[in-house]
Amino acid sequence: LSILRLPTSLEDTAETLDDNALNATMTSLAVVDARDVVEFEAEMSIFTTLLVIVIILFGIAFLTRDMTYLSTSLLKPLRNLAEEMRMIVHLQLAGCEESHEVQTRHVVAEIDLIQRIFDNMKKAIKSWGKYVPWPVVKILLQAGEDAIAGVREEEVTVFFSDIASFTTIVETLPPEKSLLLLSRYFNDMSKVIDDSGGIVIEFIGDAILAVWGTPIKDPDHATQAVKSTVRMLQALDRLNEWSATKELPQVKIRCGVHTGPMLVGNMGFKSRMKYGIVGEHANIPMRLEELNKNYGTSMLLSRSTLNKLKRGHFVVRPIDFLHLLPARLAGKSDVVYQVLGRARSSRTSQPVVQAAKVHAQALMEYRRRNFGQAASLFAKVGPIMQDATGAEQDEASMVLMKRSLAYE
Repeated sequence: LSILRLPTSLEDTAETLDDNALNATMTSLAVVDARDVVEFEAEMSIFTTLLVIVIILFGIAFLTRDMTYLSTSLLKPLRNLAEEMRMIVHLQLAGCEESHEVQTRHVVAEIDLIQRIFDNMKKAIKSWGKYVPWPVVKILLQAGEDAIAGVREEEVTVFFSDIASFTTIVETLPPEKSLLLLSRYFNDMSKVIDDSGGIVIEFIGDAILAVWGTPIKDPDHATQAVKSTVRMLQALDRLNEWSATKELPQVKIRCGVHTGPMLVGNMGFKSRMKYGIVGEHANIPMRLEELNKNYGTSMLLSRSTLNKLKRGHFVVRPIDFLHLLPARLAGKSDVVYQVLGRARSSRTSQPVVQAAKVHAQALMEYRRRNFGQAASLFAKVGPIMQDATGAEQDEASMVLMKRSLAYE
């Protein structure tokens, strides 16, 4: 549609105006019907915008899926592996997972391979720790060095225990029940030792050899060793209660504790070593354990251990004068002591404390060769101990009373 507005009298002026003037006096307006074109372009613009949005959303979705896959298959396994490596360095093996079979189904093959190799290494380290004391393993791992043979002299406290009449017990039980009893016994006793900072050096048949003061340094190693021994004797009561439910025999143990200078370290040769102790003093705990048979006691310790104990922690009585070192090293005889219990424990009654004092006084008279007076005092100890502990008799005081009467 075209609308033209011309001069009112075009005919009058047409002859007097040239073309340029005529164009200047003329106004024109063109209206074109473009509705369909505009609507089409608007629809295409909206469609394009929506298509771009959809493509962006799909891209985000695919990227999220890829990131999730990357995190699940690569980043998370690597983080777990790094964390477990840190735990291995600090020997926190309890926090390490046993297996990754379920977790590794969607893991990258290379990561899966690394993880499986690492799992095998963990098993090897755990197995190593079953043969070598954990503190020694930890020291070697943190040092990053190979174990080399070598010992050094240190003052340590050594514990040795043995099950009384274990050979007879084994003869009356089938092998599987003997193993069950021995495994439970070793487990309970080792836990007490580990909790007090000691390490089990080895199991010798039914015997346990443990040490305090090395390789974990502890200035109170003697006190910790004696505390641990008292706890083991208490744990033995719980073990016997468990044995009764399994129709297993009751167990009694004899213990010896000694403190002294010993050679400790790695012993053996290049391809086969063990962590252990040697020296004249290293055999004294075994002698003390054996001496329990003579006095009907469960625990004996040397004077050197007693001198290292914190005062007032235990109720102790002297048992006898004995030579613990070989003849070439021994001087005068030394006193061997029995720990009757913790000083502040409800298990240690006042009569037990009184019996320990009377026994110490009797042994002093015995040392002075006042055998009659010593025998009289030893005779008083027995009834007090029987009333306090419920035992049939106190063999330690009985043995010394009979000896005093023989010497009188």
